Amino acid sequence: MKKLVSGIVAMVMLLGITSAFAAEKKAAKQAEKATTVAPADDAAAAGMYWEKWEHGIAKGIVPPCGVNVLPLGGDDILQATVDTYCGVKPGKYVSFINPAAMKVYKAKGNKYADGKVAVLQFKEIGAAFTTDIVNGKPVYDVVALKDGKSIASQEANHPLNPAVCEKCHASFNDACANRGFTCGNR
Repeated sequence: MKKLVSGIVAMVMLLGITSAFAAEKKAAKQAEKATTVAPADDAAAAGMYWEKWEHGIAKGIVPPCGVNVLPLGGDDILQATVDTYCGVKPGKYVSFINPAAMKVYKAKGNKYADGKVAVLQFKEIGAAFTTDIVNGKPVYDVVALKDGKSIASQEANHPLNPAVCEKCHASFNDACANRGFTCGNR
């Protein structure tokens, strides 16, 4: 009987140790899973909020410096874009429009509600140009695709300075200012 009781005690202890080991292993697995999930969470937290928005009509490539787009069917705003941004060689881009702003965008309207409106994403240079409306006025920024943080230049006349964006967008009444400061043929 003594052997039976000590055998049962040993079995209970073994079961307890095995359960503790299994719980520890499970906790380690969950911790590992949390770290492998973190980058996706970081990307969402980084501000790539536009990834699920509808695409706007703007997509293409910013030609190299010195290219005259007018004889190729381009317009003044495209030429200004080439002249302004060719120095940073942004390459291909795609636009995204906030679904909440899509009705105004499609109607070629100029009165967007305050909030995030549009994004031009340039994967080759790892940046996105953003347009928000604050108190009825456009606010431009340049954010890094890797973390969503502003990489806007403070240097006057630098192509990634939001003041350059603001000046250009205000210069083209038909293509930008009269359309809520989101540019293009839409």
